[in-house]
Amino acid sequence: MTVKPPPTPPEPPFSVREPFLLLEEGVTRITLVRHAQQDYPVSDVFVADDWEDPPLSGLGRTQAMALAAILGEEDVDVIACSTMRRAMQTAQIVASPHGIVPIVRAELAEIDSYRDIPDGVDPQTLVEPAEWKRREDLFRREVMWDHMFFSEGSAEFRLRVLTAIDRLLAEHVGQHIVLVSHGGVINAFLGSILGVQEDMFFLPNHCSISTVAVKGDVRRVRSINEHQHLHTGILTN
Repeated sequence: MTVKPPPTPPEPPFSVREPFLLLEEGVTRITLVRHAQQDYPVSDVFVADDWEDPPLSGLGRTQAMALAAILGEEDVDVIACSTMRRAMQTAQIVASPHGIVPIVRAELAEIDSYRDIPDGVDPQTLVEPAEWKRREDLFRREVMWDHMFFSEGSAEFRLRVLTAIDRLLAEHVGQHIVLVSHGGVINAFLGSILGVQEDMFFLPNHCSISTVAVKGDVRRVRSINEHQHLHTGILTN
């Protein structure tokens, strides 16, 4: 027996669905994915690269496979990621069911937070303790990159990220893009749409999904931090 879908109801004047691009053709969908859990450094010696660009942990690979299973049920046209190992490895796992080669772009990388620090030098030793604590307290309250030492600035970071995502959207109009990136990147894009000034207004779970619909200059957030595909035992942030 063929099951017929329910009839589409007529739209009233000033339909609330119309502004959210639910009735439009040629809408671009962008699914923003935070990478899977990284392998955190355990050494007592501070090495900036170990913190900035670690690979996935074993749990992270499990998370990425759970994500790949749910996204494998969707039509995906494009998968993009940053040049950071945790993002590239997650993107490769997500891309596997689709047979897609991910687009890799450096501009989609996370905030550059340990600039010009030699290996083996703890950044806290380069700043007066009272000033470190003052800026750390400011960061906790306001969550702005400008308060971090040795970091890319808030405006610089947001401009880099938004320029890179705008380019991706312009190249793939009307398609479904899966962007595997980072918490700061996701916050920058969603924050620009929602008018949020904080650089990090929420902390996405590893392998969580946020979705945005785009057409022309209209951008509508449809979901933030979906993680129902990750059971309690593999849910991390």
